[in-house]
Amino acid sequence: MNNSSLVISDYFQNHLLGFEFHKDTVTRIYNFESDSVLGNIYCGYVKDVVKNLNAAFVEFEDAKGFLPLKGMKEKIRQGDKVLVQVSGDRIKTKEYSLTWRIQLSSKCVVLTVGNTDISISRKIEDTETRNCLREYLMPFQNSKYGFILRTCCVNYTKEEIIGQVCELIQNYESMQQKFLYSLPKTAIWKQNFIEKCCRDFSNKYEGNIITDCRRAYEELNQAGIYIKLQEESRISLSNQYSLDKYLREALGKKVWLRSGAYLVIEYTEAMTVIDVNTGKAEIKTDREEMFRRINLEAVSEIVRQIMVRNISGIIIIDFINMKEKENYDDLEQRIKVEAKRDFSQCDVAGFTNLGLMELSRKKYEKPLYEILKEERREK
Repeated sequence: MNNSSLVISDYFQNHLLGFEFHKDTVTRIYNFESDSVLGNIYCGYVKDVVKNLNAAFVEFEDAKGFLPLKGMKEKIRQGDKVLVQVSGDRIKTKEYSLTWRIQLSSKCVVLTVGNTDISISRKIEDTETRNCLREYLMPFQNSKYGFILRTCCVNYTKEEIIGQVCELIQNYESMQQKFLYSLPKTAIWKQNFIEKCCRDFSNKYEGNIITDCRRAYEELNQAGIYIKLQEESRISLSNQYSLDKYLREALGKKVWLRSGAYLVIEYTEAMTVIDVNTGKAEIKTDREEMFRRINLEAVSEIVRQIMVRNISGIIIIDFINMKEKENYDDLEQRIKVEAKRDFSQCDVAGFTNLGLMELSRKKYEKPLYEILKEERREK
């Protein structure tokens, strides 16, 4: 198995799932449902403006979303049309998250409405390269939008980068023109979610994309994304990559650690609670040192589980109690480092007065347990 792979399978009931592997373990599970509206752009209808929240409820197609108005220059009123993009999925009783800060992406450039800066990936560290890239885009910068250059832009020529920028600008101007003549609640542009995720994966990693679903293969192949189809094989993709095991683990309440300790993950309406237990771990004479090691081991697995399960909102972690303050400080530093590898924004608030670790993670897609409430079909 390569260091990085994206395995797409329709083995599970009514759900086309993508399993992202790095170093032989799953770090993310995608939901490639065909009815996803994430990233779509609509001519929204302002149903209500809530002044004390500085936000509005906006209707689009047969759904409704919450639109924060902070930073928006033009004032909107009930009954107005507004150009919005779906930035977060509907989760439990909460409506879709919407934004007026439209983002359009190409292979290595992102056009950002409302943010007029030219941002360059931090992974591009060479000062001369950064300056050259910024100079490429400066002629296109204006008071309406700016740009983000992804890490992979170093693999493209100046002409290719500028070509992508011009295409994004043309697409945005076409959307604005279409918006002016569109009826409220209608779609301006719909994003192909599976195509976006696969393209992002290809741009970010030197890994393989493989599937056992001919429909997915034909769709991605037509979009120019290199993907391998595995239909006839003695070993199914599910068995080859242990997809069953990873899915059961991601939906289970208990997760075992190598030391014999385990995590208990509980979902509530207000937050997610993760408890670290000693379990079968062998407790030696130095209990403080043993507890410190188990807690540190738990950190990496907790961050991985948060990403795989796509847990969002408030997350409370109850580590094994320790006596030394230095051990808690080390634990907090470790989880801050681990949280940086998260694909979603994850903020570490630190320990509360009761010794509980508090995190908050940005809501984007539905958590995995909500997506797969129904049982997968039996083979």
